[in-house]
Amino acid sequence: MATLYVASTETFVGKSAVCIGLLRRMQRDGFNVGYMKPVSVSVGGASGTVMDEDAVFIREMLALSDPMDQIVPVLITPGVVEAILRGQYPSYTRILRDAYLNVSRNKDIVVLEGTNTWSEGALVDLSADQVTDLLQAPGLLVTRYDSTLSVDTVLSVQRYVGERLLGVLINQVEDSQFEFVRGRVAPFLERRGIPVFAILPRDPTLAGVSIEELLAHLGGQLIGEREWCARVAEAMMIGAMSAEASMPFFRRRGNKVVVTGGDRTDLQLAALKTHTSALVLTGNFKPAPEVVHRAGDLQVPLIVVPDDTLATVERAERLFGRVRFHEDAKLRRFTELLEANFDYPRLYDALGVRR
Repeated sequence: MATLYVASTETFVGKSAVCIGLLRRMQRDGFNVGYMKPVSVSVGGASGTVMDEDAVFIREMLALSDPMDQIVPVLITPGVVEAILRGQYPSYTRILRDAYLNVSRNKDIVVLEGTNTWSEGALVDLSADQVTDLLQAPGLLVTRYDSTLSVDTVLSVQRYVGERLLGVLINQVEDSQFEFVRGRVAPFLERRGIPVFAILPRDPTLAGVSIEELLAHLGGQLIGEREWCARVAEAMMIGAMSAEASMPFFRRRGNKVVVTGGDRTDLQLAALKTHTSALVLTGNFKPAPEVVHRAGDLQVPLIVVPDDTLATVERAERLFGRVRFHEDAKLRRFTELLEANFDYPRLYDALGVRR
């Protein structure tokens, strides 16, 4: 029986979608698979229950029979954190180990979905490196490529976990950088002993969130025409610097939502000089007339919300994170990208399994 830990060092890099894509292909290749999310800090509840919505979705999508309390054995809720700080908590390593033994029984491959960052879970002694050590699970690192600094991240993980790093999947590579990543970055990592299992291009179909969805999710007041909200935003950026410093920052991304303070007229006008799909103005401030006029000329909707910038960004991030693989069309597209680019035979060889 083989185990694969799918890890990341930052949020929203496509880790959950990678897990679904790998598990679907493994099922088609004849493997009896299991899935776990050893530690979840992304919990929600309804009718008094607490659950990880992503894990529930994956269980249903793959028709897995293991119960949710074994698929997600450690749910870190505010109550759990409070108990830990008081020194009153069970052995979460034992809980995880017992759940893993049950889920892995009679399975060919078990895929473990890691936490959002490398350090999450340390509060219960179950950070990424602790889980891989406990379960002797090699890791596939899913990383976003922004610049050569992304290579530093991969090398740092290798230095930290050594041979436990099975390889890397480089995701969301811009078209302008794709050939460089394929021709320079991937060969460099291979020479450093880090197999590159796939390089996936950035795809607008996967990144998009309609402004209509964002408005419904955040609430607030819309300034502008409703039809302007049909456009799609591919990224979110936070405006919290000087106007001069913001220009090169805003130019890095097109088709974006910019979240900034409602009193920051300078940043709002700077964002409107770049390709911006919508402005979210926090603090319940009425935008200045010049901002309203300029946004109207560009048909850019303004969304005025009462929350502060930090709270608004946190709410918007949850939307951007979920829709990427909960929507059927986006999940199909991501699976197509994996099928076209991921080296499954190499992964199976590395895991020591055969079709």
